Amino acid sequence: MYRWNNFRLRPRKSDYHAYAIASLPAVCVGFRAEREPGVFTNSGDVGGPVGKGSAEFNASNGQYRITGSGANMWAKQDQFQYLWREMPGNFTVTATMRFLGQGNEHRKAGIVVRQSLDTDATYADVVIHGNGMPGLQWRSKQGEDTNAFDLPFDGPGTFKIKLVRTGVRIYMFIGKDGAEAKEIAHTEVSFRNPVLVGLAVCSHQADASDTVIFSDVSVEAQAAPAGKK
Repeated sequence: MYRWNNFRLRPRKSDYHAYAIASLPAVCVGFRAEREPGVFTNSGDVGGPVGKGSAEFNASNGQYRITGSGANMWAKQDQFQYLWREMPGNFTVTATMRFLGQGNEHRKAGIVVRQSLDTDATYADVVIHGNGMPGLQWRSKQGEDTNAFDLPFDGPGTFKIKLVRTGVRIYMFIGKDGAEAKEIAHTEVSFRNPVLVGLAVCSHQADASDTVIFSDVSVEAQAAPAGKK
């Protein structure tokens, strides 16, 4: 049972969604190493979106400014701007994020773990949509549909998000407008080590782009809890 503020969370499958990206080849191009990547090592567009994205790190204030395009991160394939690093084992990733300007209410940004840079790769993420809806999404196997939990929400804001990987489990933590992030839900996804972990932005509109500011970003390796996966 998954609950948030006494609301029951309902899993949903994306088999009724058909986006233009479904016909794209499962490749990604244009990745580069950043000169000042902060805690990450590379950035680039996954899935070949029409609009070219960008990722900038400001060493003076520790903020990441990420601009991304893309039809969606959903269904069987994804398009988005990704700032990432390789990471094995268990870890915790934390960030505070806010969208700049107006955009599609289904645009999304957050913390993403992927098996590879293929557009249909196995993945899990903790994201915030443009309308303020938090989401826990995952694709259990490469080429399958995305699964997700719909979560209650009360509008846009500044969110503190946290993703914890412990064995096959992916935990979602959310806090809004200064509140501490609390555990909301979890799922299970089997990855091979190492994985890619980082920050992502998708505009949910092929001919548009959106910018998100990420701050207080940390990536920490964790020991495996005794007796737990």
